[in-house]
Amino acid sequence: MHALQRAPPLAPGRVRATYLAPPSPVPNSRPKARVLVLAREAVIAALVGMLLELEEFEPVFPAPDERPEDAIRRLRPPLIVVLDGELPEARSDLFFARCAQSGARVCLFSEPVAADDVRAVARERRAAFFAMPVERRELGAVLERVLADAG
Repeated sequence: MHALQRAPPLAPGRVRATYLAPPSPVPNSRPKARVLVLAREAVIAALVGMLLELEEFEPVFPAPDERPEDAIRRLRPPLIVVLDGELPEARSDLFFARCAQSGARVCLFSEPVAADDVRAVARERRAAFFAMPVERRELGAVLERVLADAG
């Protein structure tokens, strides 16, 4: 409906629905960085993606059945977050070589239960490691530190 047009009258007993729109982004704002999110469970990736958006990052995800290395080539992210240290990619020499070749930094996250094992893998691969933060601002700060270390 054009801004100058009036809404049609409502039938007796009806009320007009109003919807709250999400806050509009700051004009001309750009995401801090594109972040490729890899996880075993799509719902976990989506939830972390939402947190990343709230911290002004641009989360991107592999297409269904797309291999991580193909997603890296297609999306060219400066930062890759592996949400599960038990994913095969988290332990693959080839994965880390492809990340290095693309210039992407890798950050391994883990739930606290598996933190020691995943921390050892990260140390061996010279990748950043953090036990999964619970606060979105903490997540944002972690990723900002990883990006700052790269540049």
